[in-house]
Amino acid sequence: MISLNDDHKVQVLLVELQERYNASHKMRERSTKFTLWLSGMAIGLAWLLICREEFPLTQRIALTLLIAALFVGTFVFIMGLRKGFQKNREAIIRSERALGMYDPGVYLKETTLLPAEYNKTSTRWGDHFCTLCVWLAVVTVSLLILTWTCPEAKTTSISPVKLQQTKGGQ
Repeated sequence: MISLNDDHKVQVLLVELQERYNASHKMRERSTKFTLWLSGMAIGLAWLLICREEFPLTQRIALTLLIAALFVGTFVFIMGLRKGFQKNREAIIRSERALGMYDPGVYLKETTLLPAEYNKTSTRWGDHFCTLCVWLAVVTVSLLILTWTCPEAKTTSISPVKLQQTKGGQ
């Protein structure tokens, strides 16, 4: 085992903290871009649903299955990113604690460098990933409503036309 002096330990903590901060930003960016990409697809599908005059029942069912599959797949992807984000956040807090960023008087007189709220990993209603999931649920419900409220395909019965062939000049 390598023995490190305090200066080396601080350097290792600073490098680790910087890497964790970068990973945190990338996870947020990736989830946001993915959600925006799916929102663009949803706008295109919504436009198709609004502009089209009629959809047969089979197409409505197929669209419902597609929308549900996209929502479930996206939800699983976002929850995977959220889990990784939470683990990353726990590593950030451990490094920040080791550097004394939550201890009063270490960096600033009579106060801590970071607020006490930053020392918690509990999720809130308005956190990044929760907000994305709420947005995706709103988009999904909107698409399902548009899918099932568009006019149904009209079944027109064409009466058979009786054709007569005439002989002669009249």
